[in-house]
Amino acid sequence: MLARHRLAGAAILAGVLAAACVPIRQEASWPALSLIGDDQNIVIAYNDRVVMVDPDDGTPVKLRNADGEIRVDEEGRPRVWQFTGPEGTMTQFYSSPVELSTDKLLIASYNERLFEVGLATARADGDVDGEEVQGQIIANPVIADDLLYVGFGERDLVALGRDDRLERWRVETSQGVWSEPLIIDDVLYFTSLDHFLYAVDPVNGDLIWKLDLGGAAAEAPVYHEGRLYIGSFARKIFEISTDGEILSEYATDDWVWSTPRIVDGVLYAGDLSGMVYAIDIGDGGLNPIWQAKASDRAVRTTPLVVNEYVIVGSRDQKVYWLSREDGSTFFSREVGGEVLSGPLLIEPGDTDDTAESLVVVGTPTHDELLVAFGLQNGERVWTYPNE
Repeated sequence: MLARHRLAGAAILAGVLAAACVPIRQEASWPALSLIGDDQNIVIAYNDRVVMVDPDDGTPVKLRNADGEIRVDEEGRPRVWQFTGPEGTMTQFYSSPVELSTDKLLIASYNERLFEVGLATARADGDVDGEEVQGQIIANPVIADDLLYVGFGERDLVALGRDDRLERWRVETSQGVWSEPLIIDDVLYFTSLDHFLYAVDPVNGDLIWKLDLGGAAAEAPVYHEGRLYIGSFARKIFEISTDGEILSEYATDDWVWSTPRIVDGVLYAGDLSGMVYAIDIGDGGLNPIWQAKASDRAVRTTPLVVNEYVIVGSRDQKVYWLSREDGSTFFSREVGGEVLSGPLLIEPGDTDDTAESLVVVGTPTHDELLVAFGLQNGERVWTYPNE
C-alpha cells in the first residue's frame, strides 16, 4: 500500500511538471505540516492519513471525553488523533486541513474528496466517504467569509460555498494549481503551473489581471508593503505591483519552489540547486545581501528566520542553521530522509509544556516523518513516530 502511494506521488509530479513545460523531476509524496490551536499541535497529512502530534514529545494527541479523560479502545490503549480515508479508496493527502469552525476541520484529498472531521473525535461527520469535488487537490484550500477556495491539481481554481460546497465560480487555467490562494485587500492571488500569476475578485471570480512569469510557480506569493514577491521555475524571484506589473527581477541558480520569507525588510529564499538568498527589499527593488551554497541538493521549503538564524532543510537529508548576517553555516543536523516540509517554529507557550523553542521538519521517511530540534543548539528532541 505505501509503495503504491509513493508511486502515485511520483506520477503526479512527473505528469504535472511535464505539462508545465519544464524538465521532469521525480518526487514521492511529501508530508504537509501545519499548526493548530493554542497548544500548537502539529497536524501532519501524509499518504492515506492525517495525524495530530503533541509538540511537547512528538506523540500522537490523545482523544479525551467530555470530562477530559483519555479515551481508550477495547484493549485499554489510548485512542489517538488519527484520520484515515475510507477503506479501499486509496485516499492520498497532500494539503493541510483548514478550520471550518472551532470544533471541525475540513480535510481535502487528492482523490477528489472533502471530509468534515471533528476535532474532538478525529472522525468524519456526515458522509464517511467524503463529499465529491471536481478535481484532485494538492494545494491548501482557503476559507474566507462564506466561501471555500480550492485549486485543482490538473487545472482551475474554484470557489465553493463554505457550507453547501456548491460551486459559485471557477477561474480556468491551462495547467494545475498547486499554490494556496492569498487574499489581500479584497483581491485573491494564486499561481499555476501554466506560468501565470492570477489576480481575481474573490466574490465573483472575475479576472482582474494575470501575469506571465516565464515558468511554472508551485507556491503562493508573499505580500509585503504593497508588493507581491514570488519565485518561479524560470529561475527568478519577482517583485510585482498589485496591478500586475513586474517591478524587479532577481536571477537564481535554479527553480525557486517555495514561498519566500520576508523579515525586517529582507527576503529569504532557497532554490533547487541548494542556494539560499538574502535580498534587501527595504528601499525598493531586489538588492543582494548575500547568497550561500547551503547544500549540494535542493532547498525546497520556505526558510525559517528567527534570532540570528536562517534555517533551511535540504534534500540531502540535513537541516542547516545559517547566519542571518552573511549566510555562513553555524551547524547542520542529519535526518532520516529528504526535508520536504517545514521548518516550523514551536515556541514555549502558556497552554503547553514545551520547555524550549523547537524547530520541526518533515520528511517522507516513515520512521522519521517529523523531527524536532532545539532552536539554539540543534539537539534532537524527539521524532515522530517514536515507538
